[in-house]
Order: sequence, then structure tokens, then C-alpha cells
Amino acid sequence: MRRIEIATLVVKVASRCNMDCDYCYIYHGEDRSWENMTTTISPTIVDALSNEIYKLYQIQQTKPQIVFHGGEPLLIGISRLRAIVTKLVHLVPNVSLSIQTNGTIYSDSLEQLLLEYRNNLSFSISVDGFQAENDRHRLGRRQQSVYSRVESTLMRARQAGVLDNILMVIDIQNDPARIYQFMLEAGAGSYNILLEDGDYDHLPLSKRDTSETNVGRWLCSLFNLYSSGSHNFRIKFFDDIALSLLKKVRGAKVPPATYSLCTITIDTNGEIKQADTFRINSNGADRLTGRNIVESSLFEVANSPSNRASLEEVEDLATRCIECSYLDSCGGGFPPHRAKKGNFRNPSIYCADYMHLFERIENALCH
Repeated sequence: MRRIEIATLVVKVASRCNMDCDYCYIYHGEDRSWENMTTTISPTIVDALSNEIYKLYQIQQTKPQIVFHGGEPLLIGISRLRAIVTKLVHLVPNVSLSIQTNGTIYSDSLEQLLLEYRNNLSFSISVDGFQAENDRHRLGRRQQSVYSRVESTLMRARQAGVLDNILMVIDIQNDPARIYQFMLEAGAGSYNILLEDGDYDHLPLSKRDTSETNVGRWLCSLFNLYSSGSHNFRIKFFDDIALSLLKKVRGAKVPPATYSLCTITIDTNGEIKQADTFRINSNGADRLTGRNIVESSLFEVANSPSNRASLEEVEDLATRCIECSYLDSCGGGFPPHRAKKGNFRNPSIYCADYMHLFERIENALCH
């Protein structure tokens, strides 16, 4: 039986947010568990979690990335976050940590924390572009613009040398040239782009017809700017696709892995769950065994029958995916985007867009 290792551990240190992004999979998805969740993670949960992270680093071949998430993770307060980071680095000197924030909170104490733990702690901000683009979906709780605060965070983090990554959700109403210009000016070392979340039962605004390639055409426009421009950053989304297509053309074979990888989420109450992005699909879709970090082993839960069954369900690909020449590039698509009435054995709702994009990137790189 193949063992399962945790590649990413999403730690919900705060369950509430000071923004109201209209596409948020936590607060505007199908799951409502956040409503009854403790607002911040407790010291008891932190102690148990720290011990489990120590064990994972001892027994796994894959060293998990620990992502502080929410809600807005910085709502826990910098002093409490510092205590968590300090404890983890003391236990596991080579631990890999990151903060995923909406960029509305920045202070001298946060900057000092990021600089002090530079070897362990990275800083990623979610922002969708300049103010016009960002305010299209990412507003404050009273539907007001918070862009001036985000812009200040970008500037200060850039000047301090701690602006590691920017995470962007694409909206095809935005001009790709404006998005590329934002990337040039924002000054992050890395960007990652996400497609708007949804599934066959809850199509996103940008994808009202799964046969259309409007998203793929938009992505091609951004890729053309990226591949032909002069810059000192990377866009992970495009780089991963390009690398997989080059391997395909050159006939490179990747040795089969001896284990499977998964993402595990720890909620503020300590419950161990699947990747929180499954909250897009249905209420409770990310639940596993109901076990809590205080009395349970992370590695054992990852290898539990419940998690095995969940992984097998999303790894059971549609025949069209298995037979597709681009399977290694797309992997069958992001699992939550494949759901239809609880069944994941479907192509991604963005399948047509991926095909359009892959064909053109392959042509640009290989012919």
C-alpha cells in the first residue's frame, strides 16, 4: 500500500477576515463551517500542531510547506504569530513557513519578524492588480476600497526585501497588459495566478459555457507578454506548464513516485481536514475523520482510510483526461473544478481553456 505524505499543511490561525472578496471560497463558497469556528487558534492547538510538524519532518521524505492562512492570518496579532514561528523554528530549524495575507495589515513588528526569520518564513500577498482591477472583487467589509493599505504594504515589503510572492485571481474583464504592467511595478520575485473557483454546479462568472476558450485566450495574451518581455520575476503557473511541455516533447520520463502527496488543513479549532479549497463544492466537503490535532497524529490521519478514499476519488480521472496528450501538464485539472453533483470524474470546467493554452505554449516553445 502506497504511503501518503503531506506536501502542504494549511494552518488556519484566524477564521475571520477584514475583507469581503466576492469570489472567496471560504465565505462565498458552499461550506459554512467558518461561522461556528473559533476566531483564532489556541495555544493548546499550537503546541500539539508544533509537535506533529516536528514528527512530519522526521519521518517524511517530502518536507511539508506550512502555510499560515485564514481568514486573514495576521488578525491573530503579530506577537502571537511570532510565538508560533519561534516555536516551530526552534523545534525544526529547517522548517519552511509562509504567510498568505490580503495585504491590509503591515507594521514594523511584522517586518521585523519577516527579516529575523528570513531563512524560514516567506511572505505572500493576495492582490489582483492595480486599484481598478483589485477593487473589482477585493473590497473591505463595508464594500469600500482598501487598496491604499495594500499598496502601502507592497511598497514597504518591497523596500524591506521581503515581498516574496503575489497571488492573483484572474478576471478576463481585466486587460492582460495592465496585469503584466502591475507585475513589473509591484516588484515581487514570484507571481502565481489562479483561475476563478467554481464547478459544474456553480459555474464562475468568467465561465458560463465550459466549451468556450475565453479564459484560455486571456491566459495566452498574458503568456505572450511574459515570454517576450524583459523582467526579473517568474510566473509559476506558466513556468510549470512550460516545463511539463518541454519534458513531453523531449520524451523525458519521470520515475514513478513511491508515495502519494496531499494537502491537509488544520482549522482554528484543531480539526484535521482535507484541502480547504473543497469548500467550493459543498458544505463539509473538506471534512475527513473529524479527528483533532490534540489527540491525533497528522501522518496517521493522512494515511487513514478516509483520506485514502478521498485521494482515490479525485485521482480517478475521466476517460477523456486519461487519453489526453496534455495529461502530464494539467494532471486532470484542479479537483474542485471537476466536481459535478459530488462526482470528480469529470474534466475541469476549464478543460477547453487549458487545451487552447497548452497548444499555443507548446507551439511557441517547441516548433
